[in-house]
Amino acid sequence: MRLLFPALICILPIIVACGPDLDAIPPVTEQMALGMGVEKAQLARGREIYMTYCNLCHERITPAKIDPEYWREILPHMSENARLRQSQLHDLQTYLIAAHGTVYQLDLQH
Repeated sequence: MRLLFPALICILPIIVACGPDLDAIPPVTEQMALGMGVEKAQLARGREIYMTYCNLCHERITPAKIDPEYWREILPHMSENARLRQSQLHDLQTYLIAAHGTVYQLDLQH
């Protein structure tokens, strides 16, 4: 038992490091666009909106920290506050869902 605790202390950081980076703001990639079935340019616009507007009213919440269904629920309200156009809201939502899936290595089309 005395050896188990030191071993856990040494192994725990390695295990934690292998998990998803919940603070990541993933760059747009071709794979991300293919996984969502959208153009890479749409995701790039969404990421730019995220980087420009989402910290004006509050601290940026990284994509992985919120479930895609909740993003769909809260983004319309926040986009009104930010005075985003409907097309901007759509691009932002698409990027956040794609980024969430990328961090968790999800199959984005299923």
